Amino acid sequence: MNKVEVIQSAQSEWTWYRMKDVKLLMEHPDFDEHLQKWAQESLMCTHNRIASIYYKEKDQNYISGTLAINMNPDHWEDINILHYYIDANRMITIGDNTWLLHDMSNEEWDQYILGCDYPVDGFMFVVNAIIRAFFGRMDEIEMQLKEIEFKMKENNGGKLLREIVDLRNQMTRWNVQTVALKEIRFAIEEVFPDLVKDAQTFHTLKVRLSRIQMLQTAYEHEIDTLLKIDDNVANYRSNNIMKTLTVFTVLLTPMTALGAIWGMNFKNMPELEWKWGYLASLILIFGLTGLTYWWLKRKGLTGDILDMNLEHQSKSKRKKNIPHSK
Repeated sequence: MNKVEVIQSAQSEWTWYRMKDVKLLMEHPDFDEHLQKWAQESLMCTHNRIASIYYKEKDQNYISGTLAINMNPDHWEDINILHYYIDANRMITIGDNTWLLHDMSNEEWDQYILGCDYPVDGFMFVVNAIIRAFFGRMDEIEMQLKEIEFKMKENNGGKLLREIVDLRNQMTRWNVQTVALKEIRFAIEEVFPDLVKDAQTFHTLKVRLSRIQMLQTAYEHEIDTLLKIDDNVANYRSNNIMKTLTVFTVLLTPMTALGAIWGMNFKNMPELEWKWGYLASLILIFGLTGLTYWWLKRKGLTGDILDMNLEHQSKSKRKKNIPHSK
């Protein structure tokens, strides 16, 4: 599509101007100086922005801006750009919207939009299609969450933490893109309050934004929970390592102390002349080590701090609670 498509609504008196290149708008004779200026501003814009103008004369109200949407979490530099200009009598869209068709054909897509009563209704249909695409990505995030939860149950390693953090970064990017759509929703309500008050497309837009926000909030909470679990497990392991090192050091203290004394090579060491001197020394060392271990065990310092096998515990409790038939 290397030209400006001018599509007239058969049911209502408004026109849809559709093109892929913003330069085509700058060369089209139907557009005045105001639209030429908007086209120049949009030419280099690759980020989300919005401008809403509300006049007392309702036919002069308009909303314009740029939507920068990325649907590929592995390549965030791949951005779908949509420039838009909406007033009372026309809708102008610049950019490729084939990725929004889902299971519809181009003809069905055009019929849905041109069947709307006003240009702003047609634009809200486009925004609703974008949110619908977001739902598909939320389903993918849900599957990744379930996979991470299963991995965490089996083995919680450093690689898993990287996966959780990567998923958290994805959610942050999706939230930023959703904020841009929320801003459009409020701008539409600001500029065209009478037109969208009872419009089905506006109702659908509000409900879908609420749904996507609910999903994002729930998944963010679940990801934060996974991060906290990973942090707690790491702390438990660190504490266990420190406890093991402490117990090991205490157990070796008698052996170390006696070895240090004998290593001083005093002249007056009578046990050197004893027949069973080495045997007595070894018995003393291992005896004191065993006594130290017994004291640590009695104090409960060698037991587990936590029992992480919760599933085994719950199964054991269920078995105990099952009544035996007579």
